[in-house]
Amino acid sequence: MKVNNPEYVPGLDLLRFGAAFAVMLYHLAFWSWAFPAGQVALASKGLADFRDWPLITAVGWIGVQIFFVISGFVIATSAAHSSASRFFISRFTRLAPAAWVCATITLLAWLLIDVGTPSSHLRAYVKSIAFVPVPAWIDSVYWTLGVEIAFYALVLALVAYKRMHWLKPVICTIGLVSSLFWFGYGYAATDRESALFEWFSALQWSRLAQLTLLHHGMFFAIGVLLWMQLMRKSTLGQTIWLLLFIVGGCMQISADANLKFEKTGLMASPLLACTLWLSAMLLLFWMVHNNDRIRALPERVLRTLRRLGLVTYPLYLLHNVTGGAVLGTLLGSGLGSTDALLLTIAAIIALSWWVSVQPEPALQKATRNTLTSLMNRWNLVRTDQ
Repeated sequence: MKVNNPEYVPGLDLLRFGAAFAVMLYHLAFWSWAFPAGQVALASKGLADFRDWPLITAVGWIGVQIFFVISGFVIATSAAHSSASRFFISRFTRLAPAAWVCATITLLAWLLIDVGTPSSHLRAYVKSIAFVPVPAWIDSVYWTLGVEIAFYALVLALVAYKRMHWLKPVICTIGLVSSLFWFGYGYAATDRESALFEWFSALQWSRLAQLTLLHHGMFFAIGVLLWMQLMRKSTLGQTIWLLLFIVGGCMQISADANLKFEKTGLMASPLLACTLWLSAMLLLFWMVHNNDRIRALPERVLRTLRRLGLVTYPLYLLHNVTGGAVLGTLLGSGLGSTDALLLTIAAIIALSWWVSVQPEPALQKATRNTLTSLMNRWNLVRTDQ
């Protein structure tokens, strides 16, 4: 969204970057040693060990849930005054070019560190750039793209059929079903030997459940309702829905935290993850509520915030495998853990910055022009018929 857009919220770019940074810290400083079967551990060749670091790095994955809330807010904003073709082109050009560039960099990283087979990496690369919604991908972080696209498709359908006034009931229904699922999961988890818990666990691992927004629907709903509350009209009903979905979000985060700790063999309370996510939600609310004051900041500050927002997507796509490869290389050269991690973070941020400044904008322009031309031809053909 452009800086001069009246509905642009600069604070969201800062929060988005913070969420991506949290996910990066989680993968590089925790998952890299806590889960040896993970891609970041394989890319770093098992050399990372940050056991003495604070436990807060273990909950950085909540950045993904923050992303989903921000997506709900931003997509509702962009779709409100858009046609189906403009919405599709804007979302495709935002999603695809960076993914194509970053997937290519990640493929090169796998090949350079000589982990795995080139044929398997090539298959995963093709699936990634084609946005195939099921694994394996060139980087496991691509799992979220299918979930985002499912939400985009829902909004696109409403725009295409001129039913945007249905957005609130539709998203509240999705958020309600999603919340009820996690309430049910929490109840079933009181008896982990029961058939009910086994059924909920199967759905927890289901990719189809993810793609139908059963797992994360309440997060998108929170974003959409926040947009309605803060940018449109605040109502008591919307506030009640928001509170319900926030509780549902905490239930999902608690279940996710327990699952991740079980996979690593570590024992910790999910309270920290829920607290950090709720703090992020309060910050998001404050930023939107005080948007006029933030937009009054000097122009150079606003442009820096916008650049951080644009860096976020490449940073998210590059930090795991490519970051792990850099981290493993530095550790293998004899560098200390802290120095290696700090250099890796700096290198991945710099690489993400370059992607957002150089190849991504050029590829976005070419993609936008191509899609616009195709849309114009299609409309011309339909008119002639």
